[in-house]
Amino acid sequence: MDYYSIVDVLLTPVFLFLIYSISRVIQQNKIEELPEYQFYLKALTIKIIGALSLCMIYTFYYTGGDTTQYFTDAISVNKLLFMNPQAGIDVIFHGLTVNKLSYFNSEIGYPAYFRDPSTSFVVQVVSVLSIFGLRSFLPTTILLAWISFSGMWNLYRVFLTEFPKLSKELTIAMFYIPSVIIWGSGILKDTFTLSAIGYFTYAFYQGFILRKSMIRNLIVIFISSYVIITVKSYIFIALLPGAMIWLVSNMIGRLKGVILKAAITPIFLFFTIAGAILIINNLGDSLGKFSSDKLLNVAVVTQRDLKSDYYKGNAFNIGDFDSDISSILAVSPKALMAGLFRPYLWEANNVLMIASGVENFWFLYMTIIILYKTRVIGIFKFFFRHHLLTFCLVFSIFFAFSVGLSTSNFGSLVRYKIPSEPFYMASLIMINYFLKEDKEKIMAKEFANDIVE
Repeated sequence: MDYYSIVDVLLTPVFLFLIYSISRVIQQNKIEELPEYQFYLKALTIKIIGALSLCMIYTFYYTGGDTTQYFTDAISVNKLLFMNPQAGIDVIFHGLTVNKLSYFNSEIGYPAYFRDPSTSFVVQVVSVLSIFGLRSFLPTTILLAWISFSGMWNLYRVFLTEFPKLSKELTIAMFYIPSVIIWGSGILKDTFTLSAIGYFTYAFYQGFILRKSMIRNLIVIFISSYVIITVKSYIFIALLPGAMIWLVSNMIGRLKGVILKAAITPIFLFFTIAGAILIINNLGDSLGKFSSDKLLNVAVVTQRDLKSDYYKGNAFNIGDFDSDISSILAVSPKALMAGLFRPYLWEANNVLMIASGVENFWFLYMTIIILYKTRVIGIFKFFFRHHLLTFCLVFSIFFAFSVGLSTSNFGSLVRYKIPSEPFYMASLIMINYFLKEDKEKIMAKEFANDIVE
């Protein structure tokens, strides 16, 4: 399929003009009440650049791949909708399956992504967007980037509500991480999950932390959870416990009295973890191979497969492990390091890996600085310093560990771990903020003592 045509050349500037016109109106209407909207257009620009860059990477560097196949399948469903509306509506609302291949023919095209509901979901959504994008690759991609941007923007607003002084720093965590920009902006699963995570976090914060518009936010939580479970269910396994611990941390923070907090915290945490396990177990069928009874076995099989000769020099090894807890604990430090900081710069063997290596070096550098400032052991006191920081640390560390455990291929690792990166970067920014705050308090106290003396 020829992905670019004269229609792309003509429509792309038109779409950009319309999107920026609407977005500028949104910014102007919000900026007086919400100063963070000064970054709105800049952040959107980065998102769109990332989406267009992904198109270039897949068409000119890889000469085809996931994003182009999603688009090709979406166009087939789009054509089906207009040639056989009943069949098209059936596919769009109920997904692509083997028994629906009879709907298609050589004129419409035969979809490739019909075996997996997660890939089918992407095709279903993009097929609808391609109607508005006039079946053009770049305009459809831009539309998806624009729509999905709202999820990350709402996530940014959560952080700004709690940390208004960190508006500039947090824009880096939310919008300027290279891997997130590239792999989380175009026609890929990660674009859908990132946006859904943003909406889930925002709605959870509004509904359960601020206790506002509960019904509306529960609906958003349900929809975003559905998207995450459908597209990448393993993300939900890390997100739900993190969210529940976030809620408990906030509830504990409202209590007065050190003794009461110390007494009730273990009880709250026990019931929170038990509740999260119960929910995940009840979602067994929805989570499929990522259900709690299969997850460790999947990690073992996936990790061994990705170390095979097929992946050549793009693989790495954290050591062999089995599905028992003691074996996994033995490799957990290496798994966590891989999920957070690999590929290292010296492990990069192509342009994209080099970019990821530079990014990971920066993450590692910032982490070392924080550990140095806290003398390593002091880092633990920050886990419950602020309820949002608790959520970010629990989700990002657990998710990074899970990805590092189950992935042994750098190409996969770079993409799989991006949901955790904004939260981990935000964690480092918040901890650094608290360190400065504590230092200023100590200096102010010493200054007051000097005056008294």
